[in-house]
Amino acid sequence: MAKYSRKSSKLKKMAMFTLFISSYAPLLLLIILKQVFQNYTYLNFGGWNYDALVLFFVKFGISALFILLLIVGVVGFYLTFQNIETKAENGTVVTISEISNKNSEAIGYIATYILPFLYDGFDSMYSFITVLFLLWIIYQVYIKSSMIVINPVISFFYNIYDIKYEVGNKIKSGLIISKNEELEEDDKVKINGIGYKIYYSIDYE
Repeated sequence: MAKYSRKSSKLKKMAMFTLFISSYAPLLLLIILKQVFQNYTYLNFGGWNYDALVLFFVKFGISALFILLLIVGVVGFYLTFQNIETKAENGTVVTISEISNKNSEAIGYIATYILPFLYDGFDSMYSFITVLFLLWIIYQVYIKSSMIVINPVISFFYNIYDIKYEVGNKIKSGLIISKNEELEEDDKVKINGIGYKIYYSIDYE
């Protein structure tokens, strides 16, 4: 589903999409729960007719769509990182010269992009279109920026660092995703690019 591009060392569009969906997994889950609790009295089978289908779409349409997206996001996240970790074995060995932890960026991401959604109702066509439109706009920004790593789900399983590193006789900089919670200056790691100045890192032994 979500494969790593050997030619460009960047994630393919499907991988980017699944990472985007995974970054909004907490939001999607909360919206599903909110809509279900708001409209649970409508959770009874009304037969296969036009009125029943319209009512289901209005009251639970967002939830049905988001359940599907959650499945895609979870499966895609797993396959993407499984692929990335395999490719990282053939990464470039570098020495870290400066490092700072960026995990706290995920908090700002949640406050800015997730919390505002939770104050609206989700039982109208306007709400449905608004949510999809806003997510589409954010997605366009997401795939063209370092927001790929500002992901609460990534931060749950991995650590994000802003580093300067030595490769050859040059000093370069970038963001890395690593399982190592204790990376320090002078540590050697293998890095493999997944975006512009964004790398997946594994320890070098």
